[in-house]
Amino acid sequence: MAATIAVVGAGRVGQTLARSLRRRGYRTGLVVTTRESTARAAVLFIGAGTSAVGVGPALAQADLVLITTPDREVAKVARELARLPTSWRGRVVLHTSGALSSRELAPLRAHGAAVGSCHPIYPFPRPLRRFPRGVVFDVEGGRRAVKVATALARALGGIPVQLSARGKTLCHTVGTLAAGHLLMLVDLGTRGLVRAGVPRRLAWPALQPLVRETLRGYKRWGAAAWTGPLQRGDVGTVRRHLAVLRALPYPYLEVYLALARASVALYRRRPDKPTRELRRLLGMRGRVR
Repeated sequence: MAATIAVVGAGRVGQTLARSLRRRGYRTGLVVTTRESTARAAVLFIGAGTSAVGVGPALAQADLVLITTPDREVAKVARELARLPTSWRGRVVLHTSGALSSRELAPLRAHGAAVGSCHPIYPFPRPLRRFPRGVVFDVEGGRRAVKVATALARALGGIPVQLSARGKTLCHTVGTLAAGHLLMLVDLGTRGLVRAGVPRRLAWPALQPLVRETLRGYKRWGAAAWTGPLQRGDVGTVRRHLAVLRALPYPYLEVYLALARASVALYRRRPDKPTRELRRLLGMRGRVR
């Protein structure tokens, strides 16, 4: 018999996963949000389930409860579920937070539930009608919960990777660095081109090939795809960059300096003259290792 999944906090992640899992044969039970209108909208998007407002004993009838609330609500939901007058033995509860571990679900573990986390390393700017294949999921928790989380990830065409509690927080941190901060860099670059005089409608098209080919180069060659004045040791060009950035609002210079320092520290490890000059120009301390 197909497993029944109840979803608590059916926002972008919850709706996407529940809809995709329904298409893979899982049954959808209760879909819980804080308002009836949002719960009904989530059920409509998922294509199955029963809308509900707030947690209740009926949630424990599901084989699996998937908590997809914002991080700040996960522990609160776990406490509310643990206080329900029902048994959690034989049930599995997973949350989808990337930064939090299964420790947030400790009250439910104390009541007999198998608890863990299952986090897709993928952006969700809105609910997705089809979840892409090949996405890596970090899974963590007790043995039975990890087994269920692994099965969920594979059912979605994903690649499950079991991590420790600390490892998954680090995984989420660097994911934020690579995704959220990448978006910020692209947006900052687009705004900068407009400031430079490029028409707004052409700013993103002007950057798009540069961004696309950089990512393509990294996929093929890794860090060896690094290019630009820092890679060439072109101190004069970097000095001109810093001069023009000082006339712009706060984020431009700070972001440039932070990333330039990191780039030099990671990729210019040879103690040659250009490296020493770049380190002085960027205000870097210590020796090249």
